[in-house]
Amino acid sequence: MTEYPVILNPEGRFPGLIVVDHAGIATPDRFGALGLEEHWHATHHFCDLGVEPLARALADRLDAPVVLGTVSRLVLDLNRWLEDPRSIAVQVEGTPIPGNRTLTPEARALRQEAIFWPYHEAVGVLWARVTARHADPVFLTLHSCTRVFDGIRRPWDAGTIWNENPALSRPLLEALGHDAGLRLGDNQPYSGRGGIYTVDRHTHGSGLRACGIEISNDLLETPRDTAGWAARLAAALETCVGERERA
Repeated sequence: MTEYPVILNPEGRFPGLIVVDHAGIATPDRFGALGLEEHWHATHHFCDLGVEPLARALADRLDAPVVLGTVSRLVLDLNRWLEDPRSIAVQVEGTPIPGNRTLTPEARALRQEAIFWPYHEAVGVLWARVTARHADPVFLTLHSCTRVFDGIRRPWDAGTIWNENPALSRPLLEALGHDAGLRLGDNQPYSGRGGIYTVDRHTHGSGLRACGIEISNDLLETPRDTAGWAARLAAALETCVGERERA
């Protein structure tokens, strides 16, 4: 049976928390079949491709606590407000999702109680533990995105997503920017200024440093890709934390 969420390094020493809303493709039987053809399972619609192995590598490199959302976003999207119609999508690229279109209020509530609330409770508990132990912790949500969206090629290899303030985004981009070959975006490939559910839920109004990062999933296709990004992102996060400690 799939455990959701999965927690790595709950006692990790890194002064921050890494959260992965869309790590998995699980579609537990108890929630009914989605009714989509098998080929959809290998697409970005089911999960953020490449982020689970990257998150696990970061957990090891940094000794960082990590929370993984292992249920497919098509069962329930952990990074959306529950009242958002996209919280449980009814179509994907114009293809209906039969198991979601006929969902009863009771079945919807079951998914929320079994997936959404335990996930965000786990994030909240770990974040409280991290903030109790460290004076200036960082909260990072890890995502991947498609290189092409709505027929338009995205030029960014990675980008940060933030809402309240860029206190983590700016130094993270600066540290990643030491690799001259990377094309980086600030609030790209989309802006977080209209709200980012997970980041906002757990950090809004706290004054603590938080942002999301989106990495183009064509850069996370192989174990070598994953290892390279784990090294790059771990070094950047250590720089962000270290600079504050020295300030």
